[in-house]
Amino acid sequence: MITLPLARGWKNMLVGLSALALLSVIAACGSTSGGGSTPPASATASPCASNTVLSATCDTKTQAAVTLTGAGANSIEPLFQTVFYEYNQKNSQTTVDYSPAGSSVGVTDIQQRTVNFGDSEIPMTSSQLSAATGGTVLQIPVDLGGVAISYNVPSAPANLKLDGPTLAGIFDGSISNWDSPLIASVSGVSNLPNLAIKPVHRADSSGPGYDLDQYLIDTAPAWVSAIGTSTPSRTWPLATVGIGEQLNTGVATYVSQTGGSVGFVEYGYALQNGFVNAAVLDAAGSYVAPTEASIALAGAQATALSSTNFNVVNEPGAGVYPLANFSWTLVYQKQSDTTTAIALGKLLDWVVTTGQQDAAALGYAPLPANVASLAQKTILEIESSTGTPLFSS
Repeated sequence: MITLPLARGWKNMLVGLSALALLSVIAACGSTSGGGSTPPASATASPCASNTVLSATCDTKTQAAVTLTGAGANSIEPLFQTVFYEYNQKNSQTTVDYSPAGSSVGVTDIQQRTVNFGDSEIPMTSSQLSAATGGTVLQIPVDLGGVAISYNVPSAPANLKLDGPTLAGIFDGSISNWDSPLIASVSGVSNLPNLAIKPVHRADSSGPGYDLDQYLIDTAPAWVSAIGTSTPSRTWPLATVGIGEQLNTGVATYVSQTGGSVGFVEYGYALQNGFVNAAVLDAAGSYVAPTEASIALAGAQATALSSTNFNVVNEPGAGVYPLANFSWTLVYQKQSDTTTAIALGKLLDWVVTTGQQDAAALGYAPLPANVASLAQKTILEIESSTGTPLFSS
């Protein structure tokens, strides 16, 4: 009979399978003290899986393709161009289309909600904020730059020393020739050519013009008399003197092509064009030329920076460049589209952190730690259409 041997064989097989099952359960449970165990699924999940974490690791990880549009300050364009390109290389899901049409355009476009973000060298005023059609606007500091006084004067040395009263005379037309005794007295250079001064200013609203106007108000009483106010203007206050050009690019082109010219441009443009720049008298009594280091010293004075306390012109301290400024990116706090909002927040967090590594080579100074922290805290205020915060850090 084969009945008993078959029964015994099946019984032995079942015992073996039970033992294997028991071993599998033990292996799956693992040991709390030994290596080689399989961790729970939650322990291996990516820290960026939620898509709402802002960090160096997570900023370049988004889950959908988005094209972000922006417009505004011309002065930041060299930095934005580089940082946005590098970001896209890290995260091809996000493309940025930025128009460097000027700060006033950045303000108007964000008010009218025709772009995802604007940018302005001067924060929006309370009346401008009230005119925003999409609710509360967040203003995020994104760069630290300086205003160079660049000139094209044959045989003139670089870093020509100029103070407030002399610059005021140049831009109000009362000093009209480069061999003026007033320039020679301040600069210590007595052999400048007998050449007419051709001052060039911004024809559009501009941060560099605002900063130079502020400096001249602070240092040259004759300038206050000439313009009739002690409040700096977003548009150049003496537009009838000299030549007006659009944007930093227009001023830079005029200076590069015109002998005898002098104008104010963002230092990044001056560096890009190889301009010679004036050393400007600072609050400590020294003549300081624009450099990444001297601009950084000015930014370091901004210990309580805010969108209503943003002036870093003519700050005290040795080696501080007196014509420095921050640039501000403008976004709505409440975003209508969550996918776009997440892409925007992650891009901006990258700009104010990792992206600052590009600043020095382009003529800007990296954001001071406290300003970068302010920027990140502001980005964390971005909300969904229902008012729910979108990000964590």
